Amino acid sequence: MGKRKSVVLMILLTIVIVVLTAITAFPSFAFPGSSVKGWNPAINQYDLGADLGGGYYVYCYPKGVISETEYKDNVSLLQGKELEEYQASYKAHNGGNLYLDVDIFEDAKTMEAIKEDFNDAKKEIVERFKAKNYSDYRISVVDDYALKVELPASEAATKDGNIAVIGQTVSLFTLTGDFTIQQGGVTVDALKDNKPSEVVKSVSVDTQYGVPYLKIKFTSIGDEMLENFKASQETSDEESSSSSSTDNSTLNFLIGDQTILSFGVDNIDDNGNVNCFIGDIANASAAETDIRIVETRAILLESVINNGGFDIEFNAVSTSDVRTYAPVYGDNTRTLLFIAVGVAMLVLIVFAIIWMGRFGWVNAYVTLSYFIITALCFAFITDGMFELTLGSVLVFLAGMIIVNALHMHTYYAIKKEFDLGKTVESSVKGGYKKTLFGIVDIYAVLLLCGVSLLIGVAGLNTLASQIVICTITGAFCNLLWGRAINYMLLSASKNKYKYFRFVREDDDDEE
Repeated sequence: MGKRKSVVLMILLTIVIVVLTAITAFPSFAFPGSSVKGWNPAINQYDLGADLGGGYYVYCYPKGVISETEYKDNVSLLQGKELEEYQASYKAHNGGNLYLDVDIFEDAKTMEAIKEDFNDAKKEIVERFKAKNYSDYRISVVDDYALKVELPASEAATKDGNIAVIGQTVSLFTLTGDFTIQQGGVTVDALKDNKPSEVVKSVSVDTQYGVPYLKIKFTSIGDEMLENFKASQETSDEESSSSSSTDNSTLNFLIGDQTILSFGVDNIDDNGNVNCFIGDIANASAAETDIRIVETRAILLESVINNGGFDIEFNAVSTSDVRTYAPVYGDNTRTLLFIAVGVAMLVLIVFAIIWMGRFGWVNAYVTLSYFIITALCFAFITDGMFELTLGSVLVFLAGMIIVNALHMHTYYAIKKEFDLGKTVESSVKGGYKKTLFGIVDIYAVLLLCGVSLLIGVAGLNTLASQIVICTITGAFCNLLWGRAINYMLLSASKNKYKYFRFVREDDDDEE
């Protein structure tokens, strides 16, 4: 590659790197003038995990269990005989943190059986939350008979700051009961002799023009049920049975006595699938809220259809039951972490330039490229599914250190070839060749670890995806991008010895 062409390409590359860095990280106040007012860099668009952005928590109580606060509030409202009867109907548990209905929790044997059922319910609820692929959540048992569910604030983040989605998610995931399909209040024949999983094949989420909906696929038994439903609607139209007090025009999916969704003949497509839009959920105008609740209903239906319910019935959770908590490491943690990342990048770049000469500038381009690619992927490639946590930052920093370490490893391989008496060009080729398979092995192992976590550990899906992105980006920077930049800079260099800080007094023909 000619020197002039190399110089032009490097100038263009530098401009692109600067612009992308601004898009990725520079806040609006970094730009003078009003033309960039409202500038929103990619790093400001991350959803934050609980450690960086705080979150919400909800206490879930089974039927017959109330909190100390609720008990005392009720006691303060009663007097005389009513107060005595109320106090006699509950007994304190664990020092009064919870109060148990004495009619339900009759004796120690009953309490132990209920506790066992409660723990089984907790396991199934955890599986439901795992299926949501939250990167940061916690479900714990409190005082033997209550659940504490903690979710990051980003899971409720909408344009209006609506947190109702948290209450609805928790309320739905703690719902139990038998799954039934009813028409006009009567369970369909298909479920009288068959299990739910033998009627409904799958429940998933799809979108049409950006609007999410439930896509329900049926087995052959379910297809027959839909045909019977269609036939009943044709008969109903012919008979004009408008005087009937029972609505037979819809099929209803119920868990226990709660209707999860309803659909009519118009929702059945030509392939025998049901496409059901959920129009009555909270804030139907906000697509982000819609899809989260639709996903929740899909997971709930899949859980109950395939696994059945559990024996503990929980009280419904409302928005007023949702409480907030501050970020684990303080309100300014995100800002401090971004500053720390910036300082770490600057230190690595300056050190590389001082230690490796102009070859260190390759490291500068590679480090900035790694930062830009991973930051943009974290912000956009997952369509809002990622949450930035302290673990995300550590994964990013680990990837950046590996990229720099392998770049330096390549430098020493080139220097070793040069010390054998080879020319600079020959040393570069030899150094790259001898480090190629070692670098490939390292990134292959890292990629395998990331994919293994992604497949095998549901609670770490987001972090595993971030590991995969950092690994692929690092491999690209070390194996392709860094080498291309090095060849461009080397071609533009007048003194190739000085470029690498090599010294060979008896050889001047390469200057």
